[in-house]
Amino acid sequence: MEAAANFFRGKKILLFSPQFFGYGEAIANKIRSYGAKVDSYDERPGNDFMTKALIRIDKSLLNRKIHRYYKGIISSLNKDYYDYVLFLNLEAISEKDLLVLKKVQPNAVFMMYTWDSVKNKKHTASLLPHFNLKHTFDKDDSESKMYDSFNFRPLFFLDEYKNLGQGVEHDIDLLFVGTVHSDRYPFLMKIRSLCEELKRKTDFFMFFQSKKLFYVRKASDKFFSNAKMEEFSFTSLSKEKLISKLKRSKVVLDIQHPHQTGLTMRTIEMIGANKKIITTNHHVKGYDFYNPNNILCVDREKVELSESFFDTAYETLDADVYHRYSIDGWLEDVFSIPLKD
Repeated sequence: MEAAANFFRGKKILLFSPQFFGYGEAIANKIRSYGAKVDSYDERPGNDFMTKALIRIDKSLLNRKIHRYYKGIISSLNKDYYDYVLFLNLEAISEKDLLVLKKVQPNAVFMMYTWDSVKNKKHTASLLPHFNLKHTFDKDDSESKMYDSFNFRPLFFLDEYKNLGQGVEHDIDLLFVGTVHSDRYPFLMKIRSLCEELKRKTDFFMFFQSKKLFYVRKASDKFFSNAKMEEFSFTSLSKEKLISKLKRSKVVLDIQHPHQTGLTMRTIEMIGANKKIITTNHHVKGYDFYNPNNILCVDREKVELSESFFDTAYETLDADVYHRYSIDGWLEDVFSIPLKD
């Protein structure tokens, strides 16, 4: 903590982050708590469904909107002012606008961190050469020769996830909270059925972006044909309600995207919470916090649950490992903060 305070005190940082469960603002506030000045902006020019979808599908359709957005920000900045410029989950800015930003901030260290695989963000790869420090949560991307010198750095948990559920009655055996994409729905139905056989109580908060998309999915996906609208929520769960559910849960279910190898935020949050997880991501076995008593890996195609997994206590991690996955540990790695003089 002292090393971070010494490092950030008096620094000026420009942060671009998508609106994603408040993580960008949490990072900004943590850095501010160490004495730095942080100016924070949304990485995307809008957060409506169409804008986010077009950025992923064909960003060129939004070129003018994106350019106007970044031109306005860049023109309002103090010239040659920032020590660091940090982009989180980079995807909207164009190469042209990034180069203009670099020109007006020639002394800044340009950094990026992504919590998505590059193959899921096809525009990101071309921007990599323009950053001094590049970090990814995806080990495969960090080892790939296709991309420009990525540093591997898993995600982090926020302070509010520390030791969740201590002294609270656990009336939920298995909790899932997430968007219903890819193969998640049929998988969740398999899990629910197995939990019913084991007489374990489940709480599944299945989010869908819109009712129109629900009907499209129902008509086009045979595995979704029996889905009922009342099973889903079309309003996302607030962080306060999420934390309330997590406190009451014995085990949390994590289902990573089939084309993603990096660990989800939920997996790392459960390190902070000292809670068990069931996950489809077998890559977790290669991490320093992996403990089969705390983490049960399941096969997407042939799901099996262990009844004893629900009944044994969580085994706490070594303090150094626990710290590494905290937001403080993440900042130390991303900013390459020297921990000793």
